[in-house]
Amino acid sequence: MYLGPETLMPIASALAAVGGVLLLFWRRVVGAIRLFVQKVAGIFR
Repeated sequence: MYLGPETLMPIASALAAVGGVLLLFWRRVVGAIRLFVQKVAGIFR
């Protein structure tokens, strides 16, 4: 199976876009993850 540049570049571009959005909203992403972990941890107490 050959994956040439014409196949990998759109995938790399999409991953870079997702990474850029995560970096733009990093504080909110981390806050949402912390809230989720606290809620899940509260269920198992």
